[in-house]
Amino acid sequence: MLDYNVTYRRKDKGLQCIISYKDSNGKWKQKSKQGFNAQKDAKPYVENTLRELERGLINENNIISADYDSITFKGLCNEFIGHEKLYREYNTVRNHEIAFVSFSDLDNKKVASLKKINIRKCFDKIVSNLKQATLKKYLQSIKLLFNYYIDNYDNNFSIDLNLEIPKDKVPTIKRALSKAELDTLLNSKRLLKSKYYIVAYIAANTGLRCGEILGLTWNDIDEVNFRINVTRQWKIAKNTNTHDFGELKNKNAYRTVPISPPFIRKLKEYKNIVPTDIHNRIAPFDNLQITSSFNTTLRKISNITIHELRHTYITLLVANGLDFKTVAKIAGHDVKQTLNTYSHVTDDMMKNASNTISKIFLS
Repeated sequence: MLDYNVTYRRKDKGLQCIISYKDSNGKWKQKSKQGFNAQKDAKPYVENTLRELERGLINENNIISADYDSITFKGLCNEFIGHEKLYREYNTVRNHEIAFVSFSDLDNKKVASLKKINIRKCFDKIVSNLKQATLKKYLQSIKLLFNYYIDNYDNNFSIDLNLEIPKDKVPTIKRALSKAELDTLLNSKRLLKSKYYIVAYIAANTGLRCGEILGLTWNDIDEVNFRINVTRQWKIAKNTNTHDFGELKNKNAYRTVPISPPFIRKLKEYKNIVPTDIHNRIAPFDNLQITSSFNTTLRKISNITIHELRHTYITLLVANGLDFKTVAKIAGHDVKQTLNTYSHVTDDMMKNASNTISKIFLS
């Protein structure tokens, strides 16, 4: 006996009928058809499809969806985004949306007819304007999109997405301030007047990510053991346009970060003059305020961003001899990632090396 269920959903100003069924191997598959005005209109389709499935007249290893050959690239993108919104974070979904815009020349083409050359032509238009890392992310979004099509429409579909991605002509270098430059920045009158000053101060003294800083509450400051407990971040919640507390980036991001007595004193001074919000957050701002407005201020003062203050902090730890395993734990990285990102030589390191060599080889 066929194991199945029938569901309906609104799609393209009509009703889509979806029949989920188990094949002979016990694997759930789907067939669907859209364009019905009401459920009763889909009844003949359901009856005929179930009859054919039971008689084995449909090759289950080929077509999964009745409209596999009519869905367009734009239609697939919209459906995929709707699906991803249910399970992925806002920024992940937004990155997919941005990637698909770069392939908008394909919007009206049927997915079933797409070939590698179609993808290649779109890719060639953007390849000279974007960094290698961004191109890789865009291509990964396209791969996930087609995997969705294969899983839900046609598991015989295949397309070669092994495209050449050129290396960056100018390598991307994250800027890191020296200790002297960092002190100058944090004491600059323009920064001190900014209502976002505390965000820069925390980033420079803890290396926390922007979302982690915005997610800090006063309860996260351990004054006894001189550390910050990083357990959440402030982010746009799934399926909404509102900000709220959310999970951290990965398991390594859940950590404690050492802080100094002067750091605690600075926070207490700040607390006495700046009101908190209903969540008891230290920095009651949203990510967009920091990444757009405040980053503009930071660039004008020291040609740096809030994320590069994190980079500065971690670089200073390495430059002052802290071992990579400890640095990785404080930064919320794994050791390999820390080695790959921070094993470069800074001017401060070269000065320290020169001083050390001079002391060793005095004679």
